[in-house]
Amino acid sequence: MDRGLLSDQAVIEASRAFVCIRTATYEDAAEAKFQRATLSGGRGDLRNFGYCLLSPNGKRAIRRSSRGPNYIYANAGAMAAELRKVAGRYPAKASANKSPKTLPQLKNVRLALNVASCDGLPLVVVVGKDAKKVAAMSKRLSAVAWRDDLLGKFIYAATAEAADLSGIDIASKGHGFYVIEPDDYGLAGELIRKLSATSSERDLTNALQSIAKEFDKPTKVHRQHVRQGRRAGKTWKTEVPVPKRRRR
Repeated sequence: MDRGLLSDQAVIEASRAFVCIRTATYEDAAEAKFQRATLSGGRGDLRNFGYCLLSPNGKRAIRRSSRGPNYIYANAGAMAAELRKVAGRYPAKASANKSPKTLPQLKNVRLALNVASCDGLPLVVVVGKDAKKVAAMSKRLSAVAWRDDLLGKFIYAATAEAADLSGIDIASKGHGFYVIEPDDYGLAGELIRKLSATSSERDLTNALQSIAKEFDKPTKVHRQHVRQGRRAGKTWKTEVPVPKRRRR
């Protein structure tokens, strides 16, 4: 949808001055309400794509919502230039840089597996015996996830329920860090590697660096992918109903 703008290094560098949000759209009812009110002005159906720059309080659109950045900017240089200009108008507070970064995880394993498939990336799932253990493990992993050489290389999720891994081909489940390769449609996955729940930051760093280096990102042709999925009966039920639209 962005035609390579979001993967451009200049855009990536400029985006560091922003809080970047990837919306769940049809997978979160409360968020869908926010999107309709803020990104669509309360008009029209909820859509699974869009791009907007919001003020620091998240209530005012600095840049009017559009289908994607490629509908606004002529090239990556133009996008990076605007991001730098906007960031200059809203300098970050000194205390903001001292705040610990949390793990950039999706709301559940099911959704994370599907997003990982869509992005062609491996998924890391934190599995702990309870919420407290999951939080401690996630904190350890977050220090690794935000490393410059690992940014954008994995999708993350966390759970205290081993049953959340039911769609993943794993011989024996238990607590730990699971690195998973999603299938073509994000409905199942195959274990790449499991790391101990007590793995150190160094252990996690070495493992993820190795996996990121060896992982072959799959390519998909949209129409062919959809056609094959329909023939195979692959379906996905959303939390928020997708509106029926007329097609040209």
